[in-house]
Amino acid sequence: MTTSKRIEWSDAMLTGVAEMDSQHHILVDTLNEVSTRMAESSVDPMFDRVTRDLLAYAIYHFDTEELLMQQYGYAEAAPGEAARHLAAHRGFAERVVKLRDDARTGKPGAAVALLRFLESWLVDHIMTIDQLLGEFVCRHNHAAAGIQAPDRNADELR
Repeated sequence: MTTSKRIEWSDAMLTGVAEMDSQHHILVDTLNEVSTRMAESSVDPMFDRVTRDLLAYAIYHFDTEELLMQQYGYAEAAPGEAARHLAAHRGFAERVVKLRDDARTGKPGAAVALLRFLESWLVDHIMTIDQLLGEFVCRHNHAAAGIQAPDRNADELR
C-alpha cells in the first residue's frame, strides 16, 4: 500500500499554549503510527485500533480547545473565527468516521484517502485555525500579566 510521508514536528507548529502544543505533538506522532500501520495493511487489527485511538484522542483534543475558547471568551471576541473553528472540528470527526468505515470495509483507496485527509487536515488546522486560537490565548494571558504580547494576526481577531 502506498502511503504519504511522515509529518515532521517543527517549532512552526507551536501555538504558544503548552496544553495544545503537547496534544498536537501526540496527534502528529499517532498519525505517523497510523501511516506505518497503513503501509502494512488497512485490514490489520492494529490499524483499526490505532485509527480508533486517533479519532478518540482528536475528539479529546477538540474538547480541550473548545474549553479554552470558553475560558478565554473567544466566541465573544472573535465570533466568526470561533464558529469556523468549531465547524472544522465537527467536519473533521464526520469525515474521519466515514473514511475509516470505508477503509474497514475494504473500499478501494479508502485507507490511503483517510491517511491523506488526516495528514493535510491536521497540519492545515494546526498551522491556521489553531495558531489564531493560540495567539488569542497568549495575548489574553500576557494582558492579564501586564505584558505586551506580539500580535501577528490582530486583524483576523477583530
